[in-house]
Amino acid sequence: MKMKRKIRIAISSKGRLNQPSIQALQNAGINILREERTYISETSDPRFEAIFARAFDVPIYVQYGAADLGITGHDIILERQAEVHELLDLGFGKCQLVVAVPENLKIRSVKDLPAVMRVATEYPNLSQKYFENAGKQVEILVVRGTAELAPTLGLAQIIVDVTETGETLRRNKLKVIGTVLDSTCRLACNKIAYRVFENEINELIDKLRRGGTVTK
Repeated sequence: MKMKRKIRIAISSKGRLNQPSIQALQNAGINILREERTYISETSDPRFEAIFARAFDVPIYVQYGAADLGITGHDIILERQAEVHELLDLGFGKCQLVVAVPENLKIRSVKDLPAVMRVATEYPNLSQKYFENAGKQVEILVVRGTAELAPTLGLAQIIVDVTETGETLRRNKLKVIGTVLDSTCRLACNKIAYRVFENEINELIDKLRRGGTVTK
């Protein structure tokens, strides 16, 4: 029986997950044959095609079937509240989603925060849940990137942002006072697509594991 169409894999179009995602697929024997400024690309495996999208949009593409598979951060899947299968921890893109405040504030932990402070973040859902669980009432402002600027400019006293090494936070004179979650990059799958393409997807998972990018 012939497959009706190609299996679509959505990956980040730019940023820190772009090159490692392309490399992981290469290690699994799938080379992306991308031309400049194209968002849909053929691959060296005729069963698959690649779609390039914002990392934050990849889980939505997968949930609603615009893509069958997606490579994106666990933090992003949770933030977008996407109903997808996380089939594999790919092991790269390690980071933490943290709560940070200016170094000069006499605040050591989230428990020390006064009531109703403003929080700048690209992760409003995870942030709201975290502060509710901590018993802290906050006002959340959604910003797209450069959250580290918010305290300097007086936009917000707190940020919730992703950090890999902490270097950007230190450069902006910010200190971590709490960790929301640890994250790595995952292979996400549309729930219906997994049933339709189960053999092909399981074969890809095996190849990704053998490619050496995956943590146990």
